[in-house]
Amino acid sequence: MNQGFCNHGAESWDRSSPYNPKIAYAFYRAGYIETWGRGIERITTACKEAGKREPLFEASPGEIGVTFFADINLVTHEKARGDLKDTVKDTVNGTQHRILQLLVANPKMTARAISQALEINERNVKKNIKTLKDADLIRRVGSDRSGYWVVKPSE
Repeated sequence: MNQGFCNHGAESWDRSSPYNPKIAYAFYRAGYIETWGRGIERITTACKEAGKREPLFEASPGEIGVTFFADINLVTHEKARGDLKDTVKDTVNGTQHRILQLLVANPKMTARAISQALEINERNVKKNIKTLKDADLIRRVGSDRSGYWVVKPSE
């Protein structure tokens, strides 16, 4: 991958070239790769064809990260966990309900990712998560870095 990589849009990227063409060719001949230099283009095209937001590509020397954005309107708390009881509906506000939806869809979601998905600041997300934890609606399993959220079933 060229080190001059940017994440403004797939159309602005240079085609990548393998660091070691001999190894890349061996992988190609072995069937491990189809071709090189087209992955970002193919991912972006697939997202567009599916009517989804373009993914965010971030690169640094030696690694690349791809963020796909979920359509939170497709996942509802009621569908994922069954009908919520009226007491739970009365307990949570709109932002907290959307946080619950996101955590049901992706239990490993971070406060930063939630803030980006909901387009609110991270401090607000953390305050709402604390409220949900205090109401015993969610709990964290594991560390902040590698753990996940458990959305507790309504009784």
